[in-house]
Amino acid sequence: MAFAQKSAVLAGHQNPITPGGPELVCARFGQPLVAADHVADTLGVVGVLPAGTLPVSFFVRAPAALGANFAVSIGLANAAGTDISTADDDGGVWVAGNTTGAAGGYIQVVPAGFAKIVPKDVDRKVLVKITTPGTGTPAGLFAVDLVYANA
Repeated sequence: MAFAQKSAVLAGHQNPITPGGPELVCARFGQPLVAADHVADTLGVVGVLPAGTLPVSFFVRAPAALGANFAVSIGLANAAGTDISTADDDGGVWVAGNTTGAAGGYIQVVPAGFAKIVPKDVDRKVLVKITTPGTGTPAGLFAVDLVYANA
């Protein structure tokens, strides 16, 4: 099941920032979530890892309004674009069952799988997948700040 609202990236309103040299780039990607989205395995494209780049770290930003028990998994899309890739050259699942949204917060994550990611000649989609729905009538903006550089 897809999210009720498209992210700015999926809607075509936000293009990825491509580094011009050796600098690090930090791109903020957001996914609006409404109560109807709180179903296990709901997923959507939240951002893009541009062609020829490698991720360095990322930050998960979630409001407490997403409800108790809220948890997500994050990673690159598989070849079919239907789920998070488990392939080593995509870094596997970057984060599994992150609970930042249960109480709200902002955390930095540097997955061990980042060391295995192989740069590609195409943009790759970053997916967010709800693993545990929030309780109540949760709504808010779930965001990922992705830091990356040219390979």
